[in-house]
This record gives sequence, C-alpha cells and structure tokens, in this order.
Amino acid sequence: MKKILTLILVIVMGSMTFAIDSYIRVGAISGVASYNKEEKAFSHYAPVLGAEVTQGLLFADVGAGIAFNGKTGGSDIGTIPVYLVARITPIPIIFEPYLTLKYGTTLITDESVGNSNPEGKGYYGIGIGANFTSLQVEALYSNTKINGDNRGKDNLEQISLVFGYKLF
Repeated sequence: MKKILTLILVIVMGSMTFAIDSYIRVGAISGVASYNKEEKAFSHYAPVLGAEVTQGLLFADVGAGIAFNGKTGGSDIGTIPVYLVARITPIPIIFEPYLTLKYGTTLITDESVGNSNPEGKGYYGIGIGANFTSLQVEALYSNTKINGDNRGKDNLEQISLVFGYKLF
C-alpha cells in the first residue's frame, strides 16, 4: 500500500513540476443521425467519461486522452478511444476559447446488435470549447471508423457536449 501511495505521489508531483494539466471529463454524446428536425433536438443520448493530460505550449496545449463513449440508441455501439489532443487558443482572454483537434484509435468497441461484430479503428474529432479557471466546456464532432458492422455503416459519427474539471 505504501508503494502505491508513493507512486501516486511521485506522479502528482512530477506532473506539477512539468506544468502538466490533468482533466476529468463528463458529458453526453449523441449520434449525428439521431437529430429530430421536428423537435429540433437529438433523441438518443449516452454518457461520456474521460481523462486528458496536456502540456501547455505557446498558443496550444498538446497531450493525450482516453474516453468512454456509451451506446447511443441510434447505433447501439459504444467505444473507448485513445487519442492525441491539441487545443489551439487563438485569443488568450479571461475564458480562453479554443479549437480542439483529436486523432487516435479505438481500444474497445462494444455493441449490442446480433449478427454483427464491429471493430473500431481510427478516431478523430474536431470541436470548440472554452476554459474558465479550472472548468472546461467543449462541443465536439467525432468520427470513428468501424469495420465488421453488418448493418452497412462504416463510420460512427457523433456529437458530444463535455464538461471538464482541471485536477492539477
């Protein structure tokens, strides 16, 4: 137990030394195709949980992240992508608006549709967001390349709204 606590302490102190920012993120995700034009709203939602670690550079933060994207009602496919992230901050003002770019792969693809064994491959996302002190809000369009989905869908297109909290 002491070794585990020591390891956690070393990781925390090391990240503070190198000015690494860590975020815990939670939100909702919906399939792009689930937009109901009559109600002007998305009809199927799923939870999003994630963690990101970034290092600040001149006008950008670069780092890596992992997320759990739950199964939305329209696709019945849940994914766990691992990605590189870049947040470009063109105007560093009080609430720091940014453009976010994500690129990576999918570790796990979970589906609940019979006669299908989809496998997630490439993952990318583009979105906008803002930081305000230790809080973060981000709207993201993401696309996951899916192989082996017998329903004929090759891409899983999703939109998410995520809130983050900066740990250290």
